[in-house]
Amino acid sequence: MEFLKSISPGKALEIIESLSVTYRVEMVTIEDCPDRILADDMIANDDIPSFHRSLVDGFALIANDTLGARETNPSFLYTKGEIKVGEVAEGVVENGQAIAISTGAMIPQGADSVVMEEYVRRTSDGIEVTKTVHKGENICFIGEDIRKGSVVLNRGKKITPFDIGLLSALGYSNIPVYKRPHIGVISSGDEIIGINDTLKSGKVRDINGYTITNLLKREGAIPTFLGIVRDNLETLAGILATVHEFDMVLISGGSSKGERDFLTQSIEKLGGKILFHGINIKPGKPTIFATLQDKPVFGLPGHPASCAMVMLQFVFPMLWKLEGKKERYRQRIQGALTSNIPSSIGIEEYVRVEIKEQGGTYYITPLFTKSSVISSFVKASGYIVVPQEKEGYEKDELVEVYLF
Repeated sequence: MEFLKSISPGKALEIIESLSVTYRVEMVTIEDCPDRILADDMIANDDIPSFHRSLVDGFALIANDTLGARETNPSFLYTKGEIKVGEVAEGVVENGQAIAISTGAMIPQGADSVVMEEYVRRTSDGIEVTKTVHKGENICFIGEDIRKGSVVLNRGKKITPFDIGLLSALGYSNIPVYKRPHIGVISSGDEIIGINDTLKSGKVRDINGYTITNLLKREGAIPTFLGIVRDNLETLAGILATVHEFDMVLISGGSSKGERDFLTQSIEKLGGKILFHGINIKPGKPTIFATLQDKPVFGLPGHPASCAMVMLQFVFPMLWKLEGKKERYRQRIQGALTSNIPSSIGIEEYVRVEIKEQGGTYYITPLFTKSSVISSFVKASGYIVVPQEKEGYEKDELVEVYLF
């Protein structure tokens, strides 16, 4: 099979990352912002806490009054009132005095520490403190959690439930986020039929359309399936002409270089530019990356496993860029191989694996299947990347597994 000049996976990612994109921003309510990507740095408009507050139930006092205090030689302090949560502390603590205080309540003027209830014995007119308390003990000071004017969340961060708690503490009810990218998805090939069609000899039901759209949904994008397109130059060019309606278009099938390769012809006919055709990877070598009307277009292999691996390794980085996402963490684990993995120098290979845990160690078993087999993804827990400069891995070698 003839290909245009194949490039290294590193070069392919470099080209993908270098593509400039236009971001669109929208405001959403704090209730609707989980898993969205922040479009701006979030600045603290207030100190948190905005007043000195107690971290425990106990008594606010002056630390020097407890010097040397212990169980057999307690310090005696007179008590004067109580401060509850939500109340303004109006009393003033002087030497030899203490004020009862609740967790989260405001520290009264004059006090510089709080003794926990557990280290206090109550008397008729005061308390006996049975341990030495240090200045600042059990107090959260103004701005100790969050300082006014500081950046609390950075642009490009995926918003978590904990981030939402922080934003609510700062009074943010509406949050600037990047709009979710709208992705057009096409399945191509004369052999592809719809999921509800009767399976006939030589035909296969569409797998990639459903796999791709659901991978996109999982990553926070909005996919639109544009249908199954036959191997026809005019038909494919016609549907690609709608690329301006989307932030990116993905076409599975038609990326192989051969007599019936209409994808590159369609892109070029519409004035697009092929940035690369072919990556030194296995599976997924005949991958196309192009621009059309300033929008990224991927031509993905038709074989389901090849298509899925290219999605994970190359389409996702482009998608994350479109989303404005700066945190691009892939969940991974390390484990020991249960068998050898042979590979060829010059080709980066992706091997699906099963993972089993025993005695605190993960054992990694390769699943050697053809690129047209989709069932291996159901059995697999993740995949190993064999770098192009390695001739594989040996049994018992520690490897890193990217989890699905």
